Amino acid sequence: MSSLSTHKRVRFSPDVKAADDIDVRPPLPSTPRRVPTWSPPLSDTSLSDVETFVHTVLLPRAAHQRHLNAIWDVRFDASQAYTLAANVLIPMSQHFEMLATQPMMRRIQLISRHFAWTIVVENPNGVRLVDVLYRIHSSLRKTVAKNEFDVVPPISQSEILRAYQRNYSTSQLGRTREDGLKRVDFLGKRTLFAGIQKDDSYINSRVRDHATRSETFVLEFATAA
Repeated sequence: MSSLSTHKRVRFSPDVKAADDIDVRPPLPSTPRRVPTWSPPLSDTSLSDVETFVHTVLLPRAAHQRHLNAIWDVRFDASQAYTLAANVLIPMSQHFEMLATQPMMRRIQLISRHFAWTIVVENPNGVRLVDVLYRIHSSLRKTVAKNEFDVVPPISQSEILRAYQRNYSTSQLGRTREDGLKRVDFLGKRTLFAGIQKDDSYINSRVRDHATRSETFVLEFATAA
């Protein structure tokens, strides 16, 4: 089936103007709970220039590491995310209540090299690991607007449509063709969560507001082996 014929059969959501939004997130407890804390590594950074540290399980793999810090195919919900300790898979849900950053941040936003929208993560009690994973998954499940797809170069459109066919044909995902093109299809085969990190050069090229840049992280993806 050609990409053109596939395109004609794809269901889109109504056109949108904004790249992303803030939608529902995991319910907050009625009484704020004590959030588990962790200590960032020691740094020579002065107190007048506080550095933001990201929790280890959210960091990209270091050069010496064989495995990703988090093992999670973003096509599945966050309950399917794991970490690896002593070659044993540990459900990441055991760490869900941990703060995502130190110092604590109430709002972060995620951008990626693979799509144009922004994923906003908010929690008035401090963004937790579960907030980050939940928002990534819920954002990527959204149906794409036709104007979001039309601005993509033709060669990338073909890759997206192949991913669309592959994903709705994968029974474990519970999708059908009629569900339409999803944002996760824009990732092609890069469906493994590979961490979030600061990349000032890329962030500066995407985010015009200087105040917002400090709360922006780059969301990375990897291809399954």
